[in-house]
Amino acid sequence: MESNDRRAFSASVFARCNGRVLLIEHRRLRTWLPVGGEIEPGETPLEAARRELFEETGLTGVFHPVDGAVDGAPLGLIGYEEHQAGSKGLHMNFVFVADVATDQIVANDEIVQHRWVTSTDGIACPTNVRELVLLALHAGPSPLEAMATAWLAAFNGRDLEGLLALYADDAVHTSPKLRDQKPETRGEIRGKEALRAWWRGAMDRLPQLRYEPIHLTASNGRVFMEYERICPPDAPYVVAEVLVCEGGLIRSSHVFHG
Repeated sequence: MESNDRRAFSASVFARCNGRVLLIEHRRLRTWLPVGGEIEPGETPLEAARRELFEETGLTGVFHPVDGAVDGAPLGLIGYEEHQAGSKGLHMNFVFVADVATDQIVANDEIVQHRWVTSTDGIACPTNVRELVLLALHAGPSPLEAMATAWLAAFNGRDLEGLLALYADDAVHTSPKLRDQKPETRGEIRGKEALRAWWRGAMDRLPQLRYEPIHLTASNGRVFMEYERICPPDAPYVVAEVLVCEGGLIRSSHVFHG
């Protein structure tokens, strides 16, 4: 088969963080695209999207249901398109969006440079990428719910820097456990260094600690999270936490134990 006649299924994924999506300048194709690549034998499109995201950027994403999707559609699927991929022929491409906890990437050698964008103005990219950027920015849960999901993913993944990246520099955190374990704080700490020390201590002390989401509700700049605290051998219990957000960052977080 001539190279121009070659056909392959592929998957691309728009990483989304704090209301922006990731575009990369592709070294071989010399244009701006989402990350992605060909689907390997035995993979589903969603599995390929997860793998490509990690291989090209080092990021792990959360793929949400998309409003209006038909029953059985993969999580995060926002479109399908076909394009010529240079010497690799025709790519029949499944397009996804995934929320990530940080905008810090570890780029592989396919990436010349990258940008986190809210529009494609001034960026040399295909028309369908412009259209898909708009879909990716608004697909799935609200930005506030996406923030909460990214928070949970970062904490459960022990991604401390990713967790801190969601917070403003002068953010405040309050918790009954802070008051019990560090009485001098009166249950409140401020700033990323204090947050880093608190969460690093919890992650080191309780390696099995994780939070399983029950409900997320967003309204008026606040996300109300209800999750189950799981940390064997302790009995699980339900916790409520509120994230107060402004300008795409968490300004304060407040824990209420059940």
